Amino acid sequence: MNRLKTCRACGAGELLGFLSLGRIPLDSLRSPHQLGAVEKRPQLELGFCPRCGLVQLLGQAQEALETEPVYKDWRALLAQMGVQRPKQVLALEGCPLEFLRQLEQKGARVLYLDPHPERSQRALNRGIPTRRVRFDHTLGLQLKEEGFQSDLILAGNLLAYTHDPNGLFEGLSRVLAEGGRVVLELPHLRELLESRRFTRFSPLQQHYFSVGALKRLALRHGLWVQQVEGLEPEWLRLYLGTEPGGPGVERYLQEERRLGLEEAAYYLEFGSQVAALREALLTLLTELKARGRRIAAYGAGPESALLFNFVGLGPEVVDYLIDPDPRKQGHYLAGVYIPIQGPQRLLERPTHYLLFPYEDLEEVSRWLPDYLERGGRCIVALPYPRILAHQPARVAP
Repeated sequence: MNRLKTCRACGAGELLGFLSLGRIPLDSLRSPHQLGAVEKRPQLELGFCPRCGLVQLLGQAQEALETEPVYKDWRALLAQMGVQRPKQVLALEGCPLEFLRQLEQKGARVLYLDPHPERSQRALNRGIPTRRVRFDHTLGLQLKEEGFQSDLILAGNLLAYTHDPNGLFEGLSRVLAEGGRVVLELPHLRELLESRRFTRFSPLQQHYFSVGALKRLALRHGLWVQQVEGLEPEWLRLYLGTEPGGPGVERYLQEERRLGLEEAAYYLEFGSQVAALREALLTLLTELKARGRRIAAYGAGPESALLFNFVGLGPEVVDYLIDPDPRKQGHYLAGVYIPIQGPQRLLERPTHYLLFPYEDLEEVSRWLPDYLERGGRCIVALPYPRILAHQPARVAP
């Protein structure tokens, strides 16, 4: 593995490796005819920069075909934009096209930049001015030379995936009009760490910003974090501009300092907690299996693939996975090759235990009560493995 030696944000050379999750498959699914084929499994290791606070991949980052969908509550953002009435909007890859159409209907001129052929073509088909290109500092300079200035830049979570965060911010600062704002949506690092949600780390995503780390990067390019909003669990919407922010930003910074997110010791402790979690989950499940218990698990997405590969859980421990998505059923979880079935399988051939990566059971509330009534019990892996004593409060029969 070509290990990163200097911080991508500040250039410091004393990066601290604090979490090694092993070799994780890039694709979480394998079809039956792919079972004998070689999988691409890059090493997933995270490091912390003591100088600027950025958490980042230490290995060679894999190219993401698409960034994770963003603007999770874009209608609320649209309402706010209606008050501010932006005139020129620069939208970077991943923006919902309906959002951009609504901005146009409110009188804004929109330019959409997206290197992905299908998405950019859909935007063109809807009449949205589009260039099939990825934004960086070179394009920012080109747009500035064209006289382009934007009072609203929708940058989504491109910062989390870019190879060059300084280049991205240099480009943003070139095209942002005086008094304009940049809107970012990023994973909420503090919440991920507090809930031990290490399954959200990915070999595709290069950077995980605390508010403090983002503030330092922005200031190097003449920008300030002006406002921070919490979205759905473990996501933040951040507004950047050319003027200092308000007291709400300082509250986030104070909480990060209070918890120790700017100290190396915090991350070393987090790594130790994840290692202990791994051993506890493996011990719990293997002991249950040794007593003749049948175990299934819910979910066949990237988080499950990371968890099962990191812990080392294969079909000898977990009989099968259930997932409501018909496109996944009949496939196998990559790396560990556990078969994936539909929820009905759980009711037809009940298991003693059903494993969930974390305790968010709302999406299974339709059929989980039937499983519980038949004597099934739930195990939650994060933030620490435990067998739930009673039916989860959020799941009503």
